Amino acid sequence: MLKKLFITLLFIPLNIALLNSQNDWQSLYEAMLEEYDEEVNSNWQESLYEELCDLHEHPLNINIATSEELKQIPFLTDIHIQSILQYIQQNGGMMSMGELLLIESLDYHTRNLLQHFVYAGDIEKRENHDRLWKNILHHSHHEVITRLNIPLYQKAGYRSYSDSILSKYPNRQYLGEPFYHNLRYRMKFSDKLSLGFSVEKDAGEPLFKGGFNGYDYSSIHLMISNIGFLKSLIIGDYRLKFGQGLVMNTDFNLGKIAMLNSMGWTRQHIKPHIGTTEQQAFRGVATTIKLWKGIESTIFGSFNKIDANLNKDLLITSLKTDGLHRTPLEYSKRDNARSTLYGSNLSINHKGFHGGLTAVYNVFNRVLKPSEQLYKLYYPRGKEFFTIGGDYTYFHHQISISGETAFSQGGGIATLNRLQLQIGQDNRLTLVQRYYSHHYIALYGNAFSENSILQNESGIYMGIDMRPWRKWTLSAYGDFCYFPWLKYQVSAPSYGGEGMIRLTYNHNESSKTSLRYRIKLKERDFKRENQKEANQLLRTHHRLRFQQDFSPTPTLQLNTLADYNLLLFANKAHQGFMLTQRLTWKTDELPITLFGALSYFHTDNYDTRISVYERTLLHTFSFPSYYGHGVHLSTTCQWEIHPRLTLLSHINHTHYYDRKNIGSGTELIDQPHREDVGIQLKWKM
Repeated sequence: MLKKLFITLLFIPLNIALLNSQNDWQSLYEAMLEEYDEEVNSNWQESLYEELCDLHEHPLNINIATSEELKQIPFLTDIHIQSILQYIQQNGGMMSMGELLLIESLDYHTRNLLQHFVYAGDIEKRENHDRLWKNILHHSHHEVITRLNIPLYQKAGYRSYSDSILSKYPNRQYLGEPFYHNLRYRMKFSDKLSLGFSVEKDAGEPLFKGGFNGYDYSSIHLMISNIGFLKSLIIGDYRLKFGQGLVMNTDFNLGKIAMLNSMGWTRQHIKPHIGTTEQQAFRGVATTIKLWKGIESTIFGSFNKIDANLNKDLLITSLKTDGLHRTPLEYSKRDNARSTLYGSNLSINHKGFHGGLTAVYNVFNRVLKPSEQLYKLYYPRGKEFFTIGGDYTYFHHQISISGETAFSQGGGIATLNRLQLQIGQDNRLTLVQRYYSHHYIALYGNAFSENSILQNESGIYMGIDMRPWRKWTLSAYGDFCYFPWLKYQVSAPSYGGEGMIRLTYNHNESSKTSLRYRIKLKERDFKRENQKEANQLLRTHHRLRFQQDFSPTPTLQLNTLADYNLLLFANKAHQGFMLTQRLTWKTDELPITLFGALSYFHTDNYDTRISVYERTLLHTFSFPSYYGHGVHLSTTCQWEIHPRLTLLSHINHTHYYDRKNIGSGTELIDQPHREDVGIQLKWKM
């Protein structure tokens, strides 16, 4: 006891330093996102953000958390989790979060981020959980969030047109109003019960009129967890992820830089869909049952109405995934096909080993028949699809290996295997091998890949994250891939490669400088005038980013970014640059937090566009791309009116110097600038 008290007192200054250096977990999350730019997919990132928000609102007691509960924290690797559990077992728990410094496998970034999602609480507290059922209303947490976005300009789709023009061009005008709105409610009771719903109206979609039944999109779920042998039961909308994602993954998945930061994890879970993204969620029932010690079985079923593009024979040529129903044409594609899905997963967990088997059967009510372009020859075709795969994970001390191998009908095979070696506290080596045959079909697979689908790809990835000196961090990776079949704009087998090196210098707890260089190589078709057949030429894209993070005072954070892009293809060079200055101001004396960003950009074309993460409203993901010549200004104010009530407002302005209008078609804005206003209200109890 005296030893633990001494450790706690010893690390009190370090605890204070941790809290003062980053008192907002979202700042840490945004710093992580800065490294991903074009790898980021908004659907996956919204899911990740939702999960982190939920964990922050309901942190885990690290002294009684199980391995399964710690796996909910997405940035923890199996090595991290094993080290935490071993420390707690050996020392009888933690008296303060400062003891995280004694766990060798946790680096500075992981420790700093982890403190926002766990706490060192009473070890006996878990024993009282079952008693809470007697007063569920008193012990449950409720949260309501509503958001409204209003454009301060008019797009062509909202103009007034005569009846004669609309009878000839019915898709020239949007059916609804120009504002965006959503409403979300969630009730959570301990780790036993979750109930929630979401409704959403995109800009241009009608609200309570024009044949629409209320909001264009709605979602609801009921989840019961951790009751006897029942680990979880979800009725309504839910997400799934098993293994490496080769067979099933409708949850978030990050890319190549994420692998360096321990983000290439393996998780087995079903969880409620609590966001407003209209895709990648199932509607039905899913349950996980504990069969025996370490053995679990998951079964799920789903019946989804889906948007699809149909040809004259009512065959599905492609699935419509943007969720927009603003014009008569878009609305005609709404829910015009059905997908029925059944599946199961069996998993075994014993000490440092995990094994799993996943099978998924999916059938459409219409035949899926993509267009006849040669590069689409092996795209999914037919009505019925079946995929099965086995995954494994084994970790021991500082070594973690994981992978999955899957098969689909028609002889398709896919395999992904990963090795991660932790060397000391701050050095990590990662190797990833992948092979996805062009015959492989997994409609709901999403894993580490260069392509947008798990097909027609093989590759080797090697990465290292290390601290060569006390204040320096070096990260680098190389990825080499081969595509044995044709691709879009590539009419023959091709090669590709990507590399990155990032050097970071931590001056002190309030200042950091980093420099990152990335290069991406792809082969692409190029045909000159009077040339019958296209040649494959190498397309080389260089990206350079300088970033300076500085906190001159405890209340002010400054982030300066300078981006430069250079694209070389067919003896032509295109380039672009962007300068961004951001600030965050927050003080304990006032319940107000201010965020601001100012960017100046100048690029030759869309191919040299630059993406920068932008902080907006809560539960809102924004990673816009800028190209051309212009400036962008963004401001967000967060006001804690009451401990239970928060009001947020967001305003952004973009002005272009190289054009007289923005966009085209129904999205045309007949002026060189645009302004948007967003308002959000959050209530919790």
